[in-house]
Amino acid sequence: MILVFRIFRVIRIFKLARTWPRLEFFLTTMVNTISNVGSFGILLSIFIFMYAILGMEVLSYKVRLNRFDKPVPYFITNNTDVSEKFSVPDSNFDTFMNAVTSVFIVLANDGWTTIYFNYYRTVGPVTSSLFFVSLVVIG
Repeated sequence: MILVFRIFRVIRIFKLARTWPRLEFFLTTMVNTISNVGSFGILLSIFIFMYAILGMEVLSYKVRLNRFDKPVPYFITNNTDVSEKFSVPDSNFDTFMNAVTSVFIVLANDGWTTIYFNYYRTVGPVTSSLFFVSLVVIG
């Protein structure tokens, strides 16, 4: 019941906008901007989805580092000592959410070089460079 009264309070702000022409202009500008940016947001979401799936296909389960920050094979094939602790970096392409987060970090240019460098060392220079350079240039 109290929620209904709060909703009427918010509606009262829009009623006030009719008496203040500058506030009405501001609100209409905001609505028009949101509708114009919506198509760009959909396009960006599709792009992030495509590169996340591509990254999962090419780069998933490839990065695993030992305690000295050296790359090691992800799947152990011989009888080596498995008691050594390994770590997987936070930004990886192992799951869909991690892939989306990693693609967003690269697109935002916020610390993407560590992600690139980890994959450069483990996957190889050609594959990782093609993926990350195309992601930065096209994105």
